[in-house]
Amino acid sequence: MKKPVMPPYRRHAILCCGKSCGENLPLLNYLKKKVADAGLVMGDPDSVRVNRAGCLGICSDGPIMVVHPEGVWYCNLDEAGIDRIVEEHFRQGKVVESLAFYQANPPAE
Repeated sequence: MKKPVMPPYRRHAILCCGKSCGENLPLLNYLKKKVADAGLVMGDPDSVRVNRAGCLGICSDGPIMVVHPEGVWYCNLDEAGIDRIVEEHFRQGKVVESLAFYQANPPAE
């Protein structure tokens, strides 16, 4: 069986676009634009792959986004929050603690 070819990427950002999160398509498009504007496009080893999810199950504090491989969950997102995540997390490698509520894979101390 032929396997698909995946361009390299460093992080995978998954934004909830379920009904309880307002279906977030404008925020998803904003995230994609900010990632592209930051030069973090697919194919670059430092790039960010952006996808949407139907529901991430934490509806009361949405919009929600999870970022892998760190396993960081962000809540109550808006454009200002996306700006901070793109700059601080994606570009500088620092979790935006004020927006994060859970980290599945915290760095070793």
